[in-house]
Parts: sequence; structure tokens; C-alpha cells
Amino acid sequence: MSALASSAPTRGCALVAGALGLVGARVLETLHAEGWQTIGVARAKAPSSARHQHLQLDLLDAAACREQLAAQSRRVTHAFFAARAGDPDPSEEVRLNLAMLTNLIDVLDHPGGALAHVNLVHGTKWYGSHLGPYTTPAREDDARCLAPLFYYAQQDEIVRRQQGKSWTWSAVRPHIVLGVASHSPYNCITLLGAYGSLCAAQGVPLAFPGSRAAFESVSQATDAGLLARAMIWCATSAGAANHAYNVINGDYFRWRNVWPRLAEFFGVAPGPVRPMSLQRDLGGASPLWDAIVADHGLQPVPLKQLANWQFGDFLFGAGWDDMSSTVKLRQRGFHEALATEEVMLGHLAAMRASRLIP
Repeated sequence: MSALASSAPTRGCALVAGALGLVGARVLETLHAEGWQTIGVARAKAPSSARHQHLQLDLLDAAACREQLAAQSRRVTHAFFAARAGDPDPSEEVRLNLAMLTNLIDVLDHPGGALAHVNLVHGTKWYGSHLGPYTTPAREDDARCLAPLFYYAQQDEIVRRQQGKSWTWSAVRPHIVLGVASHSPYNCITLLGAYGSLCAAQGVPLAFPGSRAAFESVSQATDAGLLARAMIWCATSAGAANHAYNVINGDYFRWRNVWPRLAEFFGVAPGPVRPMSLQRDLGGASPLWDAIVADHGLQPVPLKQLANWQFGDFLFGAGWDDMSSTVKLRQRGFHEALATEEVMLGHLAAMRASRLIP
């Protein structure tokens, strides 16, 4: 029996902000499969095949939020906030992401409303994983970093607003979310799929494009499906309310161990550690990618939608351990675990089956 099934969630009407992203889309699908009413919210227009009610809405527009969500506010019981607005200025990023959350909650949290729970999607940046070495394994009550981060502002705002209310909140902190989505700017799987396919097309070994330290360090990841199930568990289990949880697959990995298996998947030899700038060296690879798409009859998805080379440069260049403790999550009742290497290879196989890579 799955952790989600065993928690016997109370189904209601769920609103998912960021519904077209890697996390939001998987949450929507999981909720739908479990019999929930679902409403997706995103800035972009949903594909014509979308199976859910979809609202094309900019959450930064407070007036538009009031106009488009007013009719939904009396039936939405659970809000899953997976939306994100990026900005190179950390302080501006805090302002933007706090405003999006505030505009949504301003509409949903009102007398006579149905709101029961708000779940926030954060990550290990909470512990400073993007800044350099941090205390590992990271625990949910570790001290915050001094650097501006919208995670802190959002959680503080939700905790403040929840005081004296009947609804509850939770937050999840995954690391390297794994799944297949062609419009996600921080997608490790599609990045690997594009990079490996480019190597295979040129008949060159799969060199590790980062630092030796990153190749050897301990890392972790979170399957998008597991994360979705954990989020719904957080939102529907009474003992999970009003807490944040680290959510990872349950194991740890080193790129040095994964790399030969990835090379085998792409049909090339595993290459050496060869530090490079993916953004600089592969930023002009779109013509080669277009030729690969044509030669193999792939879906016409532009390379830039699969591979964020700047993200890859950080991912493969961070030479410190990334480890989160899942003790709190397990002690409170969510026990699902997955093998990360198998998850990676499974998602790459799904990309191949969907004709996203050769």
C-alpha cells in the first residue's frame, strides 16, 4: 500500500499554482488520479489536451487574481503553491514571490471560505545549498542563512496569516527534482537527455562537464512523483500540519557512480572529468540539435526548452555534499523511498519513449 493511500486523504478541491511546471503538473496528475477536483493556475496557456480546469493568470496581478479566483474561493480546500518567479536580484526575487503568494491567499482566505490547507514548495536552498558547504545532513530546524531568500518570506507570511485560523500549512524541501517536462528551467533529466544525445550524435565519450569535487561529492534527488505524493500527504494528514519537511528519494548518490550507467544509456563510452562551461560551449548547439530532431523524427522541442545550460554549470560545478535528513518525515508517517539511479534512468527512458531524445 502506498504512503498516500495509507493516509486516507480527505479529497476536496485543490488549486495548484505553477500548474505547468515540473512539480505542479505532477501534483495535478496525482490529485486527479486520486479523485480530487483540480484547478491549475499558470501564467501560460494550458495545452489543449489539459484534463484539468485551467486558469491563465499572472499571480503578480492582484486585481486579476481577485477577478478570476473569486468564483473559486468558496470551493478551494487545498492550495499547492509550486509557482516561482526568478530574478537575478535576490531581494527582488523575494518581493516577487511573496507578492504572488500573498495575492493568492488574499482571495482564498476569507470568512466563509473552504480553505483547509496551504502547501509551499521550497528546497534545500533553505540551508544555503546554493551558497557553498553547509551542515549535513540538513535538518528542518537548522539556522537560516543571512542571504535574502523568498522561502523564508513565504513561510513567515503563511505562519503569520494562519494564526487563529482553522486552516493549516506545510512546506516541502526537495533537492534536484527529477521528472520529464520540456518547459521547466531547472530540469536535471531533460538537461542530461540533451547533453547525452549531443555527445552520442558526435560520437564522443560522455565527459563529466563539471568539477572533480562535484563528481566525487555526495548528492541527493527527489522524484517528481514521490514529491507530489508527499505534498498531498502533508496536506491531508493531521499529524503533518504546520511543519516543513525535507523530501528526497531516501538515498544518496555520487555522479562518479551514476556516470557509467548514463553513458551506457546513450550508447557512448564514459568520458573523463572535463570541466567546461555548458552555457558557453553548448550555447550554440541548437543547429546540431535541430538536425538530431530531423534525423530521428523527434518532437520539435527546441534545445533551449530541454537544456538550461546555466543551471547545468551550477549543478555539475557545486563541489560540496548535499544531504538532507528525512527523519522528521519518516517519524511523522511518510515512508516511501525510491532508488535515485533507477529513477534517473527511468525518466530518461520515458524521454526516449516520448520521442524527446533519440
